[in-house]
Amino acid sequence: MAGGSFGNFTPPHVHGRWQTKLYMAPIWFFVMYRMYYDGGHHFFRHHSWDRPEIIAHLEEVDKKYGTRYALDNMHHH
Repeated sequence: MAGGSFGNFTPPHVHGRWQTKLYMAPIWFFVMYRMYYDGGHHFFRHHSWDRPEIIAHLEEVDKKYGTRYALDNMHHH
């Protein structure tokens, strides 16, 4: 099998604490970045469009066009 158990990907060989921190820092920052932007949705079931002013705007759009698309397509749990 070419490349071992990961297909063509060969994991880097990391030796020592400094290199481990160097390789893990970007991953940690990426996870924290995604938590900042998506954490409320994934962990607390809070959506950015659940604010009352956004819902009022969507209701106005539905009333203007005579549809229910804007509110029916919201992902409520």
